[in-house]
Amino acid sequence: MTDINVTCIGGGHGLGNLLEVINDFNSVNLSGIVSTTDNGGSTGRLRESCDTISWGDIRYCLSKLSKAVTNKEPSTKALLFEYRFNNVGDLSGHSLGNLMFCAVDSLCIRPTETVQVMREYLGITANILPMSDAVTHLVSHCAEHSYIGEIEVDEHANQGIKKLVLTPKVKPSKEVLDTLKNADILFLGPGSFYTSTLPSLLMDAVIDIINQNTKLKIYFITNVEDEFNNQIISDNNSKHDEIYYQLEFIKNLGLTKTVHSLIPSHRVSASIELCKPYTIANLPGDSTGRHKQPFYRDQLLELIQRA
Repeated sequence: MTDINVTCIGGGHGLGNLLEVINDFNSVNLSGIVSTTDNGGSTGRLRESCDTISWGDIRYCLSKLSKAVTNKEPSTKALLFEYRFNNVGDLSGHSLGNLMFCAVDSLCIRPTETVQVMREYLGITANILPMSDAVTHLVSHCAEHSYIGEIEVDEHANQGIKKLVLTPKVKPSKEVLDTLKNADILFLGPGSFYTSTLPSLLMDAVIDIINQNTKLKIYFITNVEDEFNNQIISDNNSKHDEIYYQLEFIKNLGLTKTVHSLIPSHRVSASIELCKPYTIANLPGDSTGRHKQPFYRDQLLELIQRA
């Protein structure tokens, strides 16, 4: 069987869990393109002091993938990577992994190379890439206000976002574009729609290369539960089904290729026909509100095997 090139776009816990599941599949070349706009916590503090991209989501993805290297048991390297300082002055709240990223980044030319060094340190084979090597902020434009920074965007997302942009505008790396050019399958999500799924898609070159890839199949993995309690407000102050709204938002970014949705059976709404094409599956949530394995694994494997 010919290897299938699977690329996943997202950030945070949703992308990390997705990568961990797919990493176990045979005959899959796995890549993850990670959002780098987070400005909260340890990551946010380091962004301000070191003028660097956000490392937190990348760190989490590498941490999840490191389990595969040691048969699901965290190694000493992985434990150090995830260690968080407490009650030690200015270091309090910082993840050792984030500090390691900053240290290595000072020795490398680009953040993409820094991530490669950390992948090798942890023995990870999946290709993990920051969405861009340049520092940028997420900005949302709502009906009456604009919000700068991922934290602010997230906190006010239920107001209804008319436009989402990166400031300053940045470009993806050659590695990101090459990965998307060669991808057979692209998974978008799951996770926070505005702050995890969308940031990478806000770069024109990413949209262009996706549209140009004629063999590419795109799947939008919807969350286990509604992110905004199904109360997203549109331009005319009407309320829309969340999944349909999200698909339209993605399309309005310039994506012309068909997006196939993976929807949990308990989230099927009256407007489901507007979301075609889709796959409805038994995808319950776990105690943390994420897709429960092995249901998640079986459904992802089925989608990949269709390629």
